[in-house]
Amino acid sequence: MHSQLGNTALYSIIAGIATFIGVYMVFVKDAWARRNSVFFLSFSGGVILTVVFTHMLPEAIEMSTKALAITLFTIIGFYILEHTILIHTCQEDDECKVHSMGIPSFIGITFHSLIDGVVIGIGFEADFTIGIAATLAILLHKMPVGITVSSLLLHSGFARKSALIMGSVVAVATVVGAMGTYIFVRDIDASVLGALLAFSAGSFIYIGASDLLPETHKNFNRFNILLVLAGVFLVYIITTLLGAAHGEHSGHGSHELHPEHEVHEIHELHTEDAGHDDHDHETTFKKESISK
Repeated sequence: MHSQLGNTALYSIIAGIATFIGVYMVFVKDAWARRNSVFFLSFSGGVILTVVFTHMLPEAIEMSTKALAITLFTIIGFYILEHTILIHTCQEDDECKVHSMGIPSFIGITFHSLIDGVVIGIGFEADFTIGIAATLAILLHKMPVGITVSSLLLHSGFARKSALIMGSVVAVATVVGAMGTYIFVRDIDASVLGALLAFSAGSFIYIGASDLLPETHKNFNRFNILLVLAGVFLVYIITTLLGAAHGEHSGHGSHELHPEHEVHEIHELHTEDAGHDDHDHETTFKKESISK
């Protein structure tokens, strides 16, 4: 349990730092940050979709019979939410009119970062390998998120100090989401955890398919294709190594049984043992009667 807390805290903080680096880079290397952020998005797109279809979704389906339906409704929900509080990000060079207002953009991207933290927390609750894979997928697109939010705020007329503070809030939101998930989602029933994993998978599919990969089409470069494929292979390599180091988990992954479940199982074992003892005593008594 302590290792799960440590992993959740450590990797969510690292993801938050990546966001802050993106925020800060706009102030020191604005042109370079915007020009190269698409490469992070390409690589992250390959990682995110691979994590979903090779780890999150299969584990969710194993734990919950409603996993696919939850994933679908999560994607639809994020689509509706995007048009409400503007979660989707875009490059400033695209003259993105929907982001002309800084506050709605800030709210949407902060919510996005909060969900990223929730996904990290759920990943480590389910399985160490899933937690690492989810963190990797999130980590790779956090820097472009930081670049986007600070650029949008500056172009909306916010002072540099205000943009830096608000960008830091976006970074901290990931840690808040992860630690809040650890507190409220510990040792839950496997079917509930499966539903949460399905929600995480849906959010990842939406981010990858509607946000990350479309940006690579806007900035056509054959190198983007290689980066997407590199992201796919990286997930396979890392999770294979992790699986060899920690052992493949079956059933409900590393999800622990509730104490009451353990007590119930112990009680059943004692009952079975008592039944066997009674049977043995009865057999011995019959044999003695026959011999007499």
